[in-house]
Amino acid sequence: MSNKAVLEQAASYFKTQYPGLTAEAIICFLVVVDLNEPTVGDVARAVGMTEPQAYQHISMLTPSGAGIVQLQNAGDGRNVVHLTEAGMAAKSSIEAALK
Repeated sequence: MSNKAVLEQAASYFKTQYPGLTAEAIICFLVVVDLNEPTVGDVARAVGMTEPQAYQHISMLTPSGAGIVQLQNAGDGRNVVHLTEAGMAAKSSIEAALK
């Protein structure tokens, strides 16, 4: 499966289900899914952003935004990104469409 196919399916899914999300937020979501509960710093490094930039885009995905991820303070200054039930459903929908 090509990266292009994954991006096309994710873009299609998010365009219909969460039309207000930016492309950067969608890419951050895909990285979260790929890395399985990474920190905001892990996402930032994976997409080539600073941590504050990644945090800004990930914030669009939290319960105050799309509600597909949740941030958990690890107690050491790091924020771990977890998928919510809605996030797991988004992941499943995208994966199912790619099969």
